[in-house]
Amino acid sequence: MPAVARGPLAGAVLERLAAWLAAEGYSARMVSQVMAVARGLSAWMDDHEAALRGLRAEDLDRFVAEFGPGVAGHAIVSMRLPAVRRFLVESGLVAGVPLSRKRQRRPLAQGPALVSVAAEAELVAWGRWQREVRGITDGCVRYRRGWVASFVESLVRDGVLDWSACDADALNAFITERSAGFSAASCTAIVDAMRSLTRWAHASGRVGGDVSAGILRSRGAKAALPRGLTPAQVEALFAACDPTTVTGVRDRAVILTLCRLGVRAGECAGLGLDDVDWAAGRLTVIGKGQRRLTLPIPQDVGAALVDWLRVRPQATSVRAVFVRMRPPAGPLTSAGISDIVMHRAAAAGLGVMHAHRLRHTAAMNVIAAGGTLIEARELLGHTSSTSTHVYARTDLTSLRTLAVPFGWWPR
Repeated sequence: MPAVARGPLAGAVLERLAAWLAAEGYSARMVSQVMAVARGLSAWMDDHEAALRGLRAEDLDRFVAEFGPGVAGHAIVSMRLPAVRRFLVESGLVAGVPLSRKRQRRPLAQGPALVSVAAEAELVAWGRWQREVRGITDGCVRYRRGWVASFVESLVRDGVLDWSACDADALNAFITERSAGFSAASCTAIVDAMRSLTRWAHASGRVGGDVSAGILRSRGAKAALPRGLTPAQVEALFAACDPTTVTGVRDRAVILTLCRLGVRAGECAGLGLDDVDWAAGRLTVIGKGQRRLTLPIPQDVGAALVDWLRVRPQATSVRAVFVRMRPPAGPLTSAGISDIVMHRAAAAGLGVMHAHRLRHTAAMNVIAAGGTLIEARELLGHTSSTSTHVYARTDLTSLRTLAVPFGWWPR
């Protein structure tokens, strides 16, 4: 990497990058490496006569490709360019949506990072219709977009979106290809998103008829009982959190909050310092549909939170309770919370496990302790009792009283 900066990024842009890296909490060693890669990118742009204005995500990919395996500097470019990319995107210098490395490793419902102007305009209009006309939450709108954004992009011809190519055959071909390798639940989500898109296209006059009726149904998902953890498994999960390390103290507090309060990973990630009322012994989380749910703080959860807050990094300006321990500084995301459970479960020898398993554990513990479905519903924040009824099937003690004794039959 060049020691002296030249090219479009030299000067003000590199100075802003250095300040941004410091604010994000990167170590001095990492700042030095990222800045070296940024200087290399700037020199590469200079050699290829690439101006800062009009820089695209594809240009960054070309830069990385030229430093493939066997080329000097390959490792440092591959490791540090994501930080440069995120800075350029957040600064508005490159179009696209930055993805964390964890997100890039997951086969989620993520559409293309960069879509054309024509496709973006249609996706924004569809999202607005879902929110304003159908009452769909922002989270669901983003989720649906991730599944079908690439289909909308495929309709673009010479910079113009052509809806005439949107027929039942094209829809089903896309759904078949997009569903490959995903679970039945994900396939259902793809079909649901596509139906919403085509209904909006018909309602807005983009297509002449409602083609949603021609979309094939996805295979049904098999109904399964909620799977909770046994007390021994919960203890094994706690034992995998080393109390002598800051990360171990944080992870134990996260796991206790999940399995005792039954909150979702996103709700746990969104918990702020101002959401905890220590005097009243309760905390507030934002659930689905932006509903506020107030929960009591059990003694063990409170003690774990206090232990964590005593060692929580104080330099960060974010107000989230649970924060990252490595740069970039910031709050843990929903994926980060689930990763904590996944990694600790693997260390405890419990196999693959996600954060929602602990939510099931909390609900099943309420039932096992003699609580009612109403109490479980209040803990989980369900708006409908139907969502909670599934836990009645896990109450084996009550179900045994309904079983007909073997050999008895009314005459």
